Amino acid sequence: MSKSSSFRLFEYMPPEKTAVDYSEIEKEQFQKVFHPRARDYRYFKCLVYGLSIIAFAFIIFSKDHDKWYVFFGLFGINLIAYNLFKPICPACKRNVDASIRKFCPECGSNDLTPQSLILSARCHSCGATLRRGKGGRSYKIRCCTHCGVFLDGKGI
Repeated sequence: MSKSSSFRLFEYMPPEKTAVDYSEIEKEQFQKVFHPRARDYRYFKCLVYGLSIIAFAFIIFSKDHDKWYVFFGLFGINLIAYNLFKPICPACKRNVDASIRKFCPECGSNDLTPQSLILSARCHSCGATLRRGKGGRSYKIRCCTHCGVFLDGKGI
C-alpha cells in the first residue's frame, strides 16, 4: 500500500459537480429543498441557546448546586438537535456548517484566500472576512462551501 493511499480516509474529496454544472431549474429546486431545513436549523439553534441560558441561570441561582444534571441533559439535547437538524446541501449532500472549503459561504465565489494559522479566510469577490471562533461565525451561510450552490438568501 502506498503512502498516499493510506491517508485517503482523512483527505478532502471535492464534490463531483459544482454550481456552474447545475441548471437554473436544478438550483431553484435545491433552494426549495434547503429552505425548510434552514428554517428548522435556525429555530432549533435559537431554542437550544435559550434553554441553555435558562438552565445556566437555574444552576447558578438555585440554592442546591447539585443541578448539573440539567446542564448535561441540555448538552445531550444540543448534540442530538445538531445531528438531526444540521444543514445539508441538497446538491452535494455535505454539511454546509462545516469548515470553509472552496467556495465563499456569503456569495458562492471560489475566489478565496484560504485560512492560515494566523489569518482568517477572505473572499476577494464580496470582501467578506470569514472568521470562525469562540464567538461563532462572522458570516452567514448563504451558499454551500463545498459546491458553491446558492441555498438561502436569509442565511444560517
